[in-house]
Amino acid sequence: MKIKRFWWGRVLRHALGWLLLMGTITAMFLAILPAEKAQDMLRAMPLHLALLAVPIYLHFWVLGHFLEQRRYGRYALATLGIVLFGTLLDALLDTPRIMVIGNDEAYELSDFVNSSTGILFALLCTTIIRYTRRGIISHFQMQKLRALQLETELSLLKAQVNQHFLFNTLNNLYGLSLTAPEQMPEALLQLAGLMRYQLDSSRQSTVTVGTEAEYLANYIGLEKLRLRSNTQVEFTTDLPYPDRPLAPLLLLPLVENCFKHAIGPSGENAIRIQLTQSDVGLTLRTDNSVPPHFRPAPSGLGLPNLRARLDQFYPGPQHRFLVEATDTHYAATLTLAL
Repeated sequence: MKIKRFWWGRVLRHALGWLLLMGTITAMFLAILPAEKAQDMLRAMPLHLALLAVPIYLHFWVLGHFLEQRRYGRYALATLGIVLFGTLLDALLDTPRIMVIGNDEAYELSDFVNSSTGILFALLCTTIIRYTRRGIISHFQMQKLRALQLETELSLLKAQVNQHFLFNTLNNLYGLSLTAPEQMPEALLQLAGLMRYQLDSSRQSTVTVGTEAEYLANYIGLEKLRLRSNTQVEFTTDLPYPDRPLAPLLLLPLVENCFKHAIGPSGENAIRIQLTQSDVGLTLRTDNSVPPHFRPAPSGLGLPNLRARLDQFYPGPQHRFLVEATDTHYAATLTLAL
């Protein structure tokens, strides 16, 4: 059935092309020639176009079997043969005398040259049309394939984000089970809510700013369960447009980094997270202290995934990501155009 539709589509497309050509030639003849001569030439035009169609379609076959297979020598010989065949066919039917009323002269060399030139020009034009059409189709096909590729890459990135989050959270719960086992039931309930949100958001291309902020608040609440009293956490939001769309789980890596960098066994630790929104964008600012002689083992996934997702969801000037890091301080600012 698909093959049948393909051939019917091709026949219809070519028929429309020939009708368009006939209409264009008819309009030209009527515009530049006297009425009587124009009518005579229009009567002869179907035969002339039929003779022209033979070398054109032979050349299409040669293009597919020789030129596109990089058999250039065979293509050149075949094209020359097609031009000569079309010219001889034209000479046998003596179309110059048909097309020019009142011409009783014999078929001359100049007629042969003119006919060959006309056929060669027709082959050139139809070849340009053929490959221009293919180029346009290929362009849209490449766009479609690129969109599918991006969708696949985004799915993989989301999966990596989910795994990274779960890995960190399970480590946190393990530490909590050792230091404060009585808080485990509450932590597990919070984890279940976070995982439910992760599952739901991973199926969507966008969520809202408000739901993402609520998710961050729940995650921070889960992290705070395991913190010692020497760590202060401040999370503030200013979101006048909470219903605006946002790529899901895009802000989490920066919040995760705060707890990874700031938690030291002694001394004062501070974490400040600010999520603010304006008419044109959203800004997440994270700021945390880095305890001396404390270096967490990097997983290597958080920030690379974040940068990859930013390039896909908010390419070019649609985002700005800055990091300020010293031995005692770590700050990151992410601005998105929404």
